[in-house]
Formats: sequence, structure tokens, C-alpha cells
Amino acid sequence: MNKKQIVTTAVVVVILGVLVYFQVQHWRSFDWARFRTASHVSPLRIAAAIALIYVTYVLRAWRWKVFLEPVCKSRTSYLVSPTFVGFTGLALLGRPGEFIRPYLIARRENLSVASQIGVWTVERIFDIGAFTVLMTVDVFFSTVIRANPYLHKFKIAALVLCGVVAFAAFMAVLVRKRQHDVAVFFHNLTARFSKRLAHAVDQKIRAFGDGLNTVASGKALLKLIGISLLMWFMIALAYREVAHSYPPEQAQAEQQLSVDVETASVSGLPEIAGQPLTNENIANLQAALEAKNYSLKQYKGDLWLYRQNKRVKKVGDRPHLSSLDLPHVLLLMGFSMVGSVVQLPAVGGGSQLAVISALQVVYGIPPELALSCGILLWLVTFMSCIPVGLTFAHREHLSLRKLSKASHEEGRSSEESAAS
Repeated sequence: MNKKQIVTTAVVVVILGVLVYFQVQHWRSFDWARFRTASHVSPLRIAAAIALIYVTYVLRAWRWKVFLEPVCKSRTSYLVSPTFVGFTGLALLGRPGEFIRPYLIARRENLSVASQIGVWTVERIFDIGAFTVLMTVDVFFSTVIRANPYLHKFKIAALVLCGVVAFAAFMAVLVRKRQHDVAVFFHNLTARFSKRLAHAVDQKIRAFGDGLNTVASGKALLKLIGISLLMWFMIALAYREVAHSYPPEQAQAEQQLSVDVETASVSGLPEIAGQPLTNENIANLQAALEAKNYSLKQYKGDLWLYRQNKRVKKVGDRPHLSSLDLPHVLLLMGFSMVGSVVQLPAVGGGSQLAVISALQVVYGIPPELALSCGILLWLVTFMSCIPVGLTFAHREHLSLRKLSKASHEEGRSSEESAAS
């Protein structure tokens, strides 16, 4: 491990340590007995979720086959093994294992590693674009989450993502049509600050351009978009299966209702979320809500939140894990993607904390259930590939660490030879 990697890892460890510290401060009333009880999930639901995730790896292999069509004729079944081994390397090694998949595919198909790293970069655009489409439809058209107090912020985030994807698509078209000119422009621009950076930027743009050349036609583009949307939809289904593996919270119905997250946020009193729905809290909510053109009224024996004589939601009612639907889990996927930016080898970190926090803050899920579900989602969606990936690696006599080292060295040497 070089000095830069040591410093980076140290910074990430400190950040995660601070996050865990603040998280633990809220766990002083953490019910570990409830956590153990909550972890009794349906094995069939978990098996179904893992099966869905495995299918997404096959879809990834199919998508890569489409990328390869202009340069070679491959088969989806031939790319399944590198896909599982690559994601296993990413799960066990973290960022150093990212290039294992393009390296293995390049070696199998007798292609340059740089070109396949370019394909890998283009693949990221399709991933972000597909998720952005699903999330945008979710936050703007779904009626399931319309009462969520954070919906406005989610809509802003969706619009920002749309802008990012549109800009990436524009740059992709520009690079494909004028690859050399774009590479020279950014090389000259960054050379003012660092020649090493300018060289790296130049080679990344050229590799990205090589990856774009694998989108053969409009028909291939539509196929890639369809595969990407299907893949992320199946990931959302896997999330839902994990959530639905938890039994209904029947015991909660016998207890006193508590103030839900949505009502507390709408009233401007987020600090009372989770507190018992006593007469005093109801009176405080009523006073705060009237100033915001909301009100509380009884309807069929339940207390409801109204706005201009229209029912919005039942007060004290919150989503349960066993009732989360696709609109709910799509938001969780977004938190997971953002959290995955902070990632430690083998243990992860950011993704789990982001999902756990979202379950508590956005949906009001109790911390015991949120912790259990967050860990289980990470195991199913990120770590479940390890048994199959290690099996493929063992059968083909592959070492993940050697592959990681070789992929980075091969990528650097390809860039240097391209520059000379």
C-alpha cells in the first residue's frame, strides 16, 4: 500500500468513525433483544432477492456483450464468469478490485485493457441514467410517497441527476464525434496545472472514446437502455424482497401510537417524531399545523392530517418494512448509491450507514429494524456474489489480488503505449 492509499484509507476511517460515534449516541435506548427478534426473516424472500441479484449479473454480462459487438462476437454465457469474479473482487478488495472485470474480459477476448476500461466507464453512464429515469418517474408520478416531507428535496435531487446525465450524454456524443479535439483541449487546459494530470486526462478521454465506439447503432443503443432499465428494476425488486422478508410489526399495534416522521416534519416540529401521540403532543401539532394551512381531524376513529379539507395521511401511521413498495425502495437505492462513495475494503461502510439512516429519518423505521435491514440489504445486493465469484475464480485458478494488481499495471502500460 503506497503513501497515498494509506492517507486515503486513514481519512475514510476517521470519517466512518465520526459517523459511527454520532450514530451510537442515538442508540442509548437501542433494544438489542428487539434487534435479534427483528432479524428472524423469511429465508424464501431472501433467496428470491439473491436470485434477482444473480440475474442482474447475467444482464450485465449481456450488456457487455452488446458493447463488444462492433469489435468481436462474444456470448453472454462467456462473460458471466468475469462478471461474477469482478464484482467479487470489488466486494472483497474495494476500489482496487474495480478493474478486474474489464481486465478479464480484455484478456479473454484478446482486446486492450484500456478499451475495456473505456467500456466500463460508458457502462457507468448507462447505470446512472437508468436509475435516474426510475427515480424521476418515482418522485414525480408515484402517489405512494406523495405525503413524504422530503419529497420536494427528492424532486430537486432527481432534476439534478437528470442534468448530470444530460451533460454526460452531451459529452459522450462530443467525444465520440471529436475524440482527438476534445482530448487535446482538456490536455492543454490541465497542463497549466500539472503535466501528469494532463497526461492522465488525455488518456482517460481517449479510452472513454474507445468505449463509446462500441455503441454500434441506434438499435444497439435502445437495447443497452432497455437492459439497463430492466437490470435496475430487478435490483429494486430485490430491495423489496429483502424488506418484505421481515414479519409485520403486529406487536406495535397494541402499543400507543407515536408521532410519525411526515406529520412531525410538516408541522415544523421534527424533534417530536417518535414521541407518543398524547393529548399534549396533539395540541402542539394542531397549533403548529394551523399556521401552515394544515389541520388534524378525526375520521372513522383515527386521527388524520388534512390540508384544505382533503385527507393527506393518517397520523401515527408509518411505512413498515413488510409494506415497503417499489417507490419506497427506489429512494433507499439512491441513498445507498450516494453512501457507496465512502467505501472501505471488505467492510463497506457508507452504503450501510446511508440506508440505515434513511430508513429511520425518511420512513421512521425503529433503529433496531433499520440496522438489521440495512445490513441485510448490503449482504444481499453487494456481498452475495462472493460464493459464486470465488467458485469461478477457483475453477479458473485465478487470484483476486494478483488480478487487481495486474489490471492496474496493464491499464497503465496500455495508456503509456498509446501516448508514445
